[in-house]
Amino acid sequence: MERSEGAVIVTMRSNPVNRMNPEFFADLHAAFDEVERDHPALPVVLTAEGKTFSAGLDFEDVFPRFARNDMAELEAWFERFRGSLLRVFALPRRTVAAINGNTFAGGLILAVACDVRVGAEGRARFAINEVPVGIPMPWTYIEMVRYALGTPATAEMTLSGQLYDVAGAQRLGVLHRVVAPEQLLAAALEEARRIGVDSATAYAASKQALQQPTMAAIAGHPELDRMAMQVVMAPDSVRAQASALAALKRRD
Repeated sequence: MERSEGAVIVTMRSNPVNRMNPEFFADLHAAFDEVERDHPALPVVLTAEGKTFSAGLDFEDVFPRFARNDMAELEAWFERFRGSLLRVFALPRRTVAAINGNTFAGGLILAVACDVRVGAEGRARFAINEVPVGIPMPWTYIEMVRYALGTPATAEMTLSGQLYDVAGAQRLGVLHRVVAPEQLLAAALEEARRIGVDSATAYAASKQALQQPTMAAIAGHPELDRMAMQVVMAPDSVRAQASALAALKRRD
């Protein structure tokens, strides 16, 4: 956590590639607790270190959960995951993602939960690759991505699982700006500071109004999130997950 001339920078480093697991969610909540307590009204820049913004779900944590076929366990886990992303999405202030590198699955959803996304030039790859590894996209996340990117881009990314380069991510709206890596943080801070502290209340009210249809849609269909939890435990989904985990271990 670093305060920088009218903004606060939150740098994720729970693990080397910010895989999403219970420890990551706890760290994210702790960071935003501090933001809300100690940095009222300041815009937030969310970033990471190294070549990855976030690799998404921690397969070694979640795939055993799915295979246990315990709905109560899965519901508790999902509520923590869902609550973490919604907290960033609905934060009543300006949020900017400074995307330093690879951004996959839940990590990409976290990025587009931010109001503005600035990316670094280079070889980073972007994907919503849940479906190819046997994970259906929950309704909550589809609606969050749809709010940020629109329906055509959300459908393309969700249903294909395709990998995109920086130019492809910018075409789809994942990235609003692309800058040289050494300019990333400065550009993100520039975007964050477009709204001064005296306009923070007006910004928060406008953001809430813009997001109201999305939040209402999310709240209106809990059965679709539950359907995703049921599908993720199905035998064919578990087989796809096992194959993905084996492939990951071979790469490691």
